Amino acid sequence: MLDNHGLTKPHRGFRYGDGFFDTALVLQGQIIWAAEHEQRMRYAAGVLGLELPWTSVWDWQKKATQLWNQSGQPEFGRLRTLVWRKWGEGYRPEGPASEEQMEFVALPQSPVRDSSHLLRLGPSELIKCPPRVPDIKSLSALPYLLAEQYAQEQGWDDALLRTPQGGFVESSRSNLFYWHQGQCYTPSWSSGCLPGLAAQFLIQFLKSQGIKVLEVDEPLNDLDNCRSLWLTNALRGIQRVSHWKDRVLIRQPEDDWVDAANRLMVTPTR
Repeated sequence: MLDNHGLTKPHRGFRYGDGFFDTALVLQGQIIWAAEHEQRMRYAAGVLGLELPWTSVWDWQKKATQLWNQSGQPEFGRLRTLVWRKWGEGYRPEGPASEEQMEFVALPQSPVRDSSHLLRLGPSELIKCPPRVPDIKSLSALPYLLAEQYAQEQGWDDALLRTPQGGFVESSRSNLFYWHQGQCYTPSWSSGCLPGLAAQFLIQFLKSQGIKVLEVDEPLNDLDNCRSLWLTNALRGIQRVSHWKDRVLIRQPEDDWVDAANRLMVTPTR
């Protein structure tokens, strides 16, 4: 698309955040949770009133396979899909037509690490308000960028965002789970966090092991007394937090579930 001077115009996703994205783990050419990823993008398209630029999950997977082949068929990879509205001047959207960009990046090793991997997490004062519209992975990621910047300044790997009431709701790229007084908790979707696929997977996995996860609308604003902290992400799987602020978190019996869940996540039959 060109402007009046013959120059390429930034697309509506870049200019207004009028679109969404998805990031998926690719293992030996297979998209982990392909149907769930495509369903989430289909939901996001419905929220924004967009037509998806592919016809089915199989069509989307076919495009991903082509990118994987072009990259030399690496064992591990990251697939990022961006979709934005094609037409519209100013803030006013014009029609449901969309455009896409799919990016495949080969990874030298699996991003899903075992529970002995170091992960330093800390609190930030950044506030994320609960969604006033259905929450999707929009192209407006400023709160997460600021949280990531804060984590870097503190020497941490990640930082948590807060609700207006002060509760820790999620990190810059992951959902949060915490163990407190023998019970596992996670912020509910209504608290303001994004509904992550890995978080949903972990809830179901723990349920199959007889462990109920309590989803809370008002998460804790102080995690100092929690025995274990976990982060979940569709690319990195389940991550055990090794350090909370400057404190080492001693490994607990429940932390064994981290490795068990990750093994199931990357099982080829999934």
